[in-house]
Amino acid sequence: MPYRSEQAAPDEVRTESDFGATVRRQTSGYVRQRKQDVARAVSDVADVIRDNGKGFAKAPQVKAFFDSAADGINELADDIDRRTFPELYDEVEAAIRRRPVVALATAALAGFVLLRLVRDAGPRPVPRSHAVVPLVVPPAASTRVRS
Repeated sequence: MPYRSEQAAPDEVRTESDFGATVRRQTSGYVRQRKQDVARAVSDVADVIRDNGKGFAKAPQVKAFFDSAADGINELADDIDRRTFPELYDEVEAAIRRRPVVALATAALAGFVLLRLVRDAGPRPVPRSHAVVPLVVPPAASTRVRS
């Protein structure tokens, strides 16, 4: 049996590096697109808060609170859009290290909300006390009187 080198041929190395570069490029594009989606969703939340605050035109303090909250959330959306994914990851990691209890409570709350959303997505069973039970009616007997 001829001796095979443990090292890959140059063509195989180039193919593997091309594959790795392709995977990195596709992953980077996917992460960039999801980051833009998150920034857009956060901006939409700010718009909803601002729209809800318009109903408080007669209470300027309450309207100002809604506008301030919307402005803060818009800044967050801009910050998400401006930063790279590694910067966002490092910032989240630092926040978790600074306040682990708050991070744990936030994760638990997010999990609870997600569970409720997933669980409520399906059809809900009808309690037996409210179920409509079809009444089986036997075929009617002939009611004609025979003479």
